[in-house]
Amino acid sequence: MATVTRENIGVLNDKITVKVGKEDYLSSFEKALRNYGKTANIPGFRKGMVPAGMIKKMHGQAVFTDEVLRAVEKELTKYMTDEKLDIFAQPLPLEENDARSLDVNNPSEYSFGFEVGLKPDFTIADLSKEKVKYYKVTVTDQMVNDHLERLRKGYGKKKDPDAGNEDANIEPAEINEDLFKAAYPGKDIKNEEEFREQIKKDIEEYWTSQSKNQFQHEIYHRLLDHSNITFPEAFLKRWLETGTDKRKTTEEVEKEYPGFVNQLKWTLINEKIGKEQNLEVTADELKDFAKKQLFGYMGMQMMDDEQPWVEDYLNRMLQDRKFVDDSFYRIRTEKIFNWAEQQVQRDEEEIKSEDFEKMVHDHQHVHEHEHEHEHQHDHEHEH
Repeated sequence: MATVTRENIGVLNDKITVKVGKEDYLSSFEKALRNYGKTANIPGFRKGMVPAGMIKKMHGQAVFTDEVLRAVEKELTKYMTDEKLDIFAQPLPLEENDARSLDVNNPSEYSFGFEVGLKPDFTIADLSKEKVKYYKVTVTDQMVNDHLERLRKGYGKKKDPDAGNEDANIEPAEINEDLFKAAYPGKDIKNEEEFREQIKKDIEEYWTSQSKNQFQHEIYHRLLDHSNITFPEAFLKRWLETGTDKRKTTEEVEKEYPGFVNQLKWTLINEKIGKEQNLEVTADELKDFAKKQLFGYMGMQMMDDEQPWVEDYLNRMLQDRKFVDDSFYRIRTEKIFNWAEQQVQRDEEEIKSEDFEKMVHDHQHVHEHEHEHEHQHDHEHEH
């Protein structure tokens, strides 16, 4: 009967050893071999009439190896489920494992070792103690005037190119109802005052979204920097080196590790807040998200969603596992930031647009400089 043992070999790093005996794999091996015999195509024999000895001689070792490893994997999976092991990535088979020791002519007890990296228990940063600046950009009359002039040029008439004036490609539109309708169809703007009000509202909405991005970006850093999480570094580096399709060098692993572990840290924080705050994502929310994506691609209005093909297309989108996982993550991340915004101490400060832009630019420059020697993955939360 199979036995599974576990020992600690490092920080959040355990070794699991699975032993299987004949009774764990022999009957499934014999059954697999019989099934092979029923379908094997061998010249000179009718299908299903190949002697069992010949099947065993030709294919026995490969089938035997498969069945032993399948039994090992089954026991490992059962053990991890029963013990509720919360691990990073997958178990790594140890170098000492050697499938060549399996012998179809001498079935016996076999032992395989695996290394696992355990997810840490940790506490989320206390956001109620975090004082975070919220920069509110002042919208000036000059900004409204500049935008109005851009609209006039954008909706102006092209001058005759033969007139000999190279700078006269745009003749600004007059400020009248034609311009109001062109710039804001369906808004029913009647005069210049209302037009300027609408422009100001648009500019304010733009800067509010920029301020919110900056505010959330700062919260992201507070969560990342002030949540103390221990990682099974040795395991993760070995996993980076050998656990992916392309084997990496030690130098490549060292270079990638800081960015990789930052991503892991954010994923753990994201999952934990989602669980602790019950930030569920419903099927309806997923469907609405898919609808917005679809209509965005098609450049359609949301009122077009009564068309019969829309429902079929949405159902197809929602059967795509990758799309659903990605959408789930993005919706939950938005909920997490909306929650987090309410937890921190918001310190509001008026700022000029040019100062705001310089601050964001400088921050990004410092950030890039810090990571120029790392393979830094993009933040998983991007606006």
